[in-house]
Amino acid sequence: MGVFSGNDADLPTQLWIAARYLQSISFLIAPFMLRRTLNVHKVFSIYFAVTSFLLALIFGGYFPTCFIKGSGLTQFKIISEYMISLILLASLFMLRIHRADFDYNVYRLLSGSIILTIFAELSFTFYIDVYGFSNLLGHYFKLLSFYFVYKAIVVTSLMKPYDLLYRELKMREYDLVKKKESHEHLLETLGLVNKILRHDILNDLNIISLSVDNLKERMDERELDMSQKAVQHSLKLISEMKDFESLMYVREVKTIDLRLLVMEVSQEFPIHLNIHGKCSVKADSGLHSVIGNIIQNSIVHGKADMIDISMQEKDGFCELRISDNGSGIPDRVKGRVFEEGFKYGESGHTGIGLYIAKRIVERYGEISLEDNVPSGTTFILKFYFDDKADKETEEKNDDENGK
Repeated sequence: MGVFSGNDADLPTQLWIAARYLQSISFLIAPFMLRRTLNVHKVFSIYFAVTSFLLALIFGGYFPTCFIKGSGLTQFKIISEYMISLILLASLFMLRIHRADFDYNVYRLLSGSIILTIFAELSFTFYIDVYGFSNLLGHYFKLLSFYFVYKAIVVTSLMKPYDLLYRELKMREYDLVKKKESHEHLLETLGLVNKILRHDILNDLNIISLSVDNLKERMDERELDMSQKAVQHSLKLISEMKDFESLMYVREVKTIDLRLLVMEVSQEFPIHLNIHGKCSVKADSGLHSVIGNIIQNSIVHGKADMIDISMQEKDGFCELRISDNGSGIPDRVKGRVFEEGFKYGESGHTGIGLYIAKRIVERYGEISLEDNVPSGTTFILKFYFDDKADKETEEKNDDENGK
């Protein structure tokens, strides 16, 4: 075409082979870059360096001869065309493996472009004259191949950008759904394991407890006391595991008559409870475990023999106060009682009871404590009504996302 005057047909053939190697290798590595963030400047610099190196080889006379006038194609040129075709076949295989990452039409057009490019390369292995039919046919294949790339990338990106965007969003949504299903399946499995362990261990403990009762007259008092403490510790652990299961599952929030719930929980404990007021709250079944855990802590750790429970509606929330007359909680540990694994005193067990209680209550309110007068501790539970709860949840989610 006279672009490079003074040169024969070997120069454009060399440029062609160099460009086709670069194109085919680009097709091959492209699928591996789909889920990576590309550094545009770095990619441009690499391609600029490789292109400059190839041009330097060609115009410096170091690139192998590809065409000899009157003789035709060299062995290097023919072998290169087959090598390029093999690379394109490999890229077509990789494209098929990653076809789920592409829009169907884009995948179809890119596949067609690669196939046409292979036909073009094979056509370029036969010609002797640069103006021969085989050479002409190869250029038609090449032109059509570039048109398919244009349709797949340029037209789709400029004319139908939302198709690509929505496809990516759908793929992400699908991944999230699969992760959620996997998470729910794991929770169900853990819950089942927890129930089986609780059931079997509880049966064994009942047998041990009956055996200890039968052996009271023959056992040393110290051994008997140790056995009973071990049984009580295991029973406490089972109870906490049940509470932990309540924490794992976010159950349906519904309207609960707080007074009726407190009266139901109070029947599980052998001390007198004074119940005052009434209130309805939005909560789930985990609240039963929370109230029971607080009362049990007052009895076991605080040595309380009387508990006052009051509830009343205030501006925007319902407040539940559980006050005992026990030994109270020292000031130095007040700020840590809701921490995971924190234990205090000889009666401390796993250290997760109040941690679980806090996590459950935070679904629909907040929990805190203060000293009771003249002695003991008061736990304060605030249950926000719908508007306040939604606002608190939104602020909490914003804080977590900010972190």
